Amino acid sequence: MTFVAEMATSGLRDQERLDGASNYVIWKARMSFLLDKHALKTYVDSVVVVAADPDPLKKYRSAMAKAKRMILDGVNDHVVCHVALV
Repeated sequence: MTFVAEMATSGLRDQERLDGASNYVIWKARMSFLLDKHALKTYVDSVVVVAADPDPLKKYRSAMAKAKRMILDGVNDHVVCHVALV
């Protein structure tokens, strides 16, 4: 299943992307569910300690990239510049 299809089946559709303060609370709840469903919520809610070993580091980077992508895909273009994804 593609990410776009996943977002649609999870209830986060194009018209429900973060558009600013007016829909933040609802967007946050939906995004939280989606990240939790993919076991990625920890990467957003807390500091993740990663070992320097190559395998855990690779897994961390992959999961973090997926979480960032989900968040950016759930934000309207004009809001992207206000989202800090360090």
